[in-house]
Amino acid sequence: MLFSRKFDSSKALAQRVENRFRGAQARLHNAVKSKSAKTNPALNSTAAKHSKAAKRSPSGRTRLLNGLSQPFFVKRTSNTSSYDIGQPLNGPQNDRLSPTKTSYAVLPAANSLSARQRFLRLCILLSLASMATFSVSANASVLDPIRRVFSPIINIIDRKPPSEPRAGKLVTEQPALDPDISSHPIEEDSNTRLSLTKDRPSLLNVMNAEFLLSRGEIDQALALYKQESFKQDATSVFERALELSLLYETPRESLDFALKWQQQNPEHIPALFYVAHLALKASDYELTGKVLSEILSYDSQADLSEILIGIYPNNEADQRRLLETLLRLPKHNNPSLLVMQAGLMSHLGQPDIALVSVNRALKSQPNNAPFIVLKADILKQLEPDRKVLKFVSSERKRLKNNKTLYLYEIRYLLELGQTQEAWDLLLVAHDLFHDEEVTLLAALVSIDIEAYTKADELLSELASSPAYIDQAYYYLGISAERQHKYERAERFLSKVMQENLVLKARQKLVSIQLLQGHADQALATLQQFSHQFDVYAPESAIMQADILRQQGKLPEAQQLLADANARAPDDTKLLFARAQLLDNEKDTALKHELLDHLLLINPENPDYILALAVLLFEQGDETEVAKSLTLAQSILEIPFDSPMFKQNNYLAALNILAADALSKQQYQAVVEYLEGPYDISPTLDSGIILLRAYQGLDEQDKVLSLFNDIQQRFAVGQQDLSDRLQSY
Repeated sequence: MLFSRKFDSSKALAQRVENRFRGAQARLHNAVKSKSAKTNPALNSTAAKHSKAAKRSPSGRTRLLNGLSQPFFVKRTSNTSSYDIGQPLNGPQNDRLSPTKTSYAVLPAANSLSARQRFLRLCILLSLASMATFSVSANASVLDPIRRVFSPIINIIDRKPPSEPRAGKLVTEQPALDPDISSHPIEEDSNTRLSLTKDRPSLLNVMNAEFLLSRGEIDQALALYKQESFKQDATSVFERALELSLLYETPRESLDFALKWQQQNPEHIPALFYVAHLALKASDYELTGKVLSEILSYDSQADLSEILIGIYPNNEADQRRLLETLLRLPKHNNPSLLVMQAGLMSHLGQPDIALVSVNRALKSQPNNAPFIVLKADILKQLEPDRKVLKFVSSERKRLKNNKTLYLYEIRYLLELGQTQEAWDLLLVAHDLFHDEEVTLLAALVSIDIEAYTKADELLSELASSPAYIDQAYYYLGISAERQHKYERAERFLSKVMQENLVLKARQKLVSIQLLQGHADQALATLQQFSHQFDVYAPESAIMQADILRQQGKLPEAQQLLADANARAPDDTKLLFARAQLLDNEKDTALKHELLDHLLLINPENPDYILALAVLLFEQGDETEVAKSLTLAQSILEIPFDSPMFKQNNYLAALNILAADALSKQQYQAVVEYLEGPYDISPTLDSGIILLRAYQGLDEQDKVLSLFNDIQQRFAVGQQDLSDRLQSY
């Protein structure tokens, strides 16, 4: 539908320009006829005949294009001063109109240059229209950038220098057409304005670049765009080229391109901002300092907030280099730079100096909420919570209608565990702002404090918003589940259709159905889910297989995953789920093959590494066990603050090392591996291995204590526990 509107718009635009051009041509003819008729009345009859002939000639675009293929000219007889209009320069002569010798001259109309300008503009717009009409690959995403890039250039073509009105004559008065060619010289400036491809960007190259882009030929498209951007009046082309460079090239490559363009166009001040941003992004802090100094020389209070978005360095070394660059700048009071300095100082452990910088920024912009929030964050490092909260509350009351400060104080109260106070303030903010974000947060806190009636009221209000309807349904389902109203919960959770929320909703719905013992209903829900959202078919298959496994239908679960894997052979979640259901003894070869394939795809994944380590350890072969221990040790080396760290994986890796020590009767090593972790996060496997170590050390008190703890904690019977102990 979007493309249809673009298509209709293109056709209408082309038709409108065509009509304007045709009208200009008609006015030109009429003006010449009028002047000629005054000097030679006999011309009137000739014009009438030509008018009738014109009516019989083809109409529409054919007539227009045929007319454009011939130059405007007049025929002048040797014995009169009258002119005949419209014959081709080499066309047949009309002997009845001119019995004497005839000669031809190009019409020196004052509007001929205007017609030429309109013709060029018409060519551009007709090209765009025909591209939208006839090109198979044309679509809105290709046409929009072309229009955006070339609109300024079309405006340049249309632009005309203002003419001075003649003395004693109205500005609106039309000048008479003078047949004297020498009295109408062609202006050089106008010719320059009409030059499109030599000095200014080529429409053909821009169109070619966009279609190359749509076909995935990125390098060629970028090369064309960059080439055209260095021509005259090419700011819009440069901006499009830079946009593509940021998408497809490294920050360094984008910086080199922007810097080269800015040096060629030093009068284009916005380019300095582009270069500064890219220099920061590429960590070129020396260039950053030079460009920022130049910007500050133009305007010391320039808003540099856009430059600083998304460029905060991740590592401490770069943070220090950036801070040094900012401190070396000429003395200034630019708020954006002062705030950046303050943030870096705070992060690098200098909150007292950071506070000075942010206070300087607030002096010039005292009502800037992000600056106030930064000051509050810095104060958290210097002052007790009570004083920070007092500062935030006073600023929120001073700027009564600032949502940012309300939300900051609310979240700070929640962080401090003052949930009731946060809820009270949320209700005030809800009544004050009538804002959907505030309403949702108020509803969530209401659920947390078990104010379910208020939560349902707020969420029902939120359900009327198209942007929040799915979140409202999801949390209405959560609220109903907390109240054990399972039918109501199922009703709301099944209504969630937003793609980024529907998986969580269906997982929650299935867990509620399983909680009630409705396994078949849960399977039906998942089958319907995979039909409605095929993008989540792998997740649906994994959940179905898990239900079948819990029902003791392991072969069916394995077959279900094998079928799903055949439909989505590259889905790693399916591959891993399938590997996990395979038996380590019966399906060793297939499981090993699947895990090796997964590790080829992602060799750093700790889940895959652990699964292979367990498989190799259980084979019992000395070589395989050695590989297993190496893999387990690599998991233990993952830092605790790493996003790849998982506590369950860490404990499972410890179990492998402890089990190996137990097999070698190194009982004290087992205790060192597992005694501390079991106290923090006990598991059945680690408890049994530790119990065997206590038995080996003949520490009967610990054996009895741990035996009772395992029975109570994991609901394991004495016989079952004895059988497990024998397996080790």
